Amino acid sequence: MPATVLIVANDKEVTTNLATSFNKKEYSILTAHSGRQALAQAKARLPDAIILDSTSPRLSVKRLVRSLHRSSHPILILLAQNPNRIDGGSNGALVLPKTTTPKKLSQRLRSALDNRPPREMKVGALLLNVERRRVTRGTRTHKLTPKEFELLKLFMENAGQIVTRKKLMQEIWDTDYLGDTRTLDVHMRWLREKIEDDPNKPKLLVTLRGEGYRLETK
Repeated sequence: MPATVLIVANDKEVTTNLATSFNKKEYSILTAHSGRQALAQAKARLPDAIILDSTSPRLSVKRLVRSLHRSSHPILILLAQNPNRIDGGSNGALVLPKTTTPKKLSQRLRSALDNRPPREMKVGALLLNVERRRVTRGTRTHKLTPKEFELLKLFMENAGQIVTRKKLMQEIWDTDYLGDTRTLDVHMRWLREKIEDDPNKPKLLVTLRGEGYRLETK
C-alpha cells in the first residue's frame, strides 16, 4: 500500500512540481495551500508524511509545525532556502534545503518513513493509538478529543515524571498565562474519566499539589 504524503505550500505550482517528483506507485499525494487546509487534510486523511515548503510567505510555519507535531503526524520535511535559519519551531523535523533534488528528497523521505516511530504508545496498562487517537485500558477503549489526546501523549512521553501546569499550558494551549487554568482542569477531568477507575480518586494520573501531575508507570 503506497504511503500517503501531504505537500503544503501556498504556491500551487510548487505542490504540483513536488507531487510529480514522486513515484505514484510508491506514494499517494495530497496537497494543501494554506495552514487551515493542511490541518484539515492531516486530520481527515492521517498522512504518513508531511512536506512543508517553509518559504511559502503566507504560512505561519512555526505554529503549523507545532500543531502538526502535537497531533503526532510523524514526519515533517521542511524545504528551506537556508535550513540553518529554521529555529526550534521545527520540533525535530527533518529540514532540507530548497535546492534538494527530487531524487534526494525521495530518498530522504523513504528513509524517514522506514525509521518512523510506532503508531502506538504504551505505559503500564494504558495503550494509546496515536493514529486513531484512541486509548485502551483493559477492555475499555475511548476516542479522545484533540486536547485530551495531546495531554495524554505528553504525559506518556514524560511517564513517571512531574509535568507542571505551566508546561501543560505552554505545550497544549501555547500560552504562558496561568491566571485562569480552568480549561486545563476541565480537560484533566475529562481525560481521567476515560482512563481512571474512579476519576474522583485518580491512581494513574495523579496530582502533586504545588508541583503538577504525574502519570504513574505501573
